[in-house]
Amino acid sequence: MGVNRSSFYKWKHRLEHPSKRMQSFVADLILFKEYHAKYPSHGYRWLNAKIRLDTGLVVSDQYAHKCCKTAGIVSISKHYRYKKQGDPFKVYPNLLMTGLNVDGPLQCIVSDMTAFYLKGIYYELTLFMDIWNNEILTHSLSAKHGDRMTYIDGLNNPRVLG
Repeated sequence: MGVNRSSFYKWKHRLEHPSKRMQSFVADLILFKEYHAKYPSHGYRWLNAKIRLDTGLVVSDQYAHKCCKTAGIVSISKHYRYKKQGDPFKVYPNLLMTGLNVDGPLQCIVSDMTAFYLKGIYYELTLFMDIWNNEILTHSLSAKHGDRMTYIDGLNNPRVLG
């Protein structure tokens, strides 16, 4: 095979008595494999941060990359296709008024919510409208994303806008 006798015995001794550095590297490989099994979509940086938070083991990003590369860990990422925006000027038919008989005020109240950014701050505006005369009855504004209290506040505290 073309291998010197001394080199063979040195390799055999290294297998039988691994160094502490090699033992810690193998232990780190096992740890990274365990965390990758729990979180398969994350890469070496995120796995390193998660291991640091959970176990207190502090290793560099380069060492974490080396461990992941040696263990064959590759993050499984999701690829999203770009969705083309719809027509902003499309007018939808009024399906609510097709089978509804409203003959007085406050018999049917509808609401709509719109979200917008103003100077980098996210806002949600909810409007309540009486469909008998298309009058805006009340409104509610929130700076929280997905806040249900904007609807509940408008329903519980109706205030007629003048």
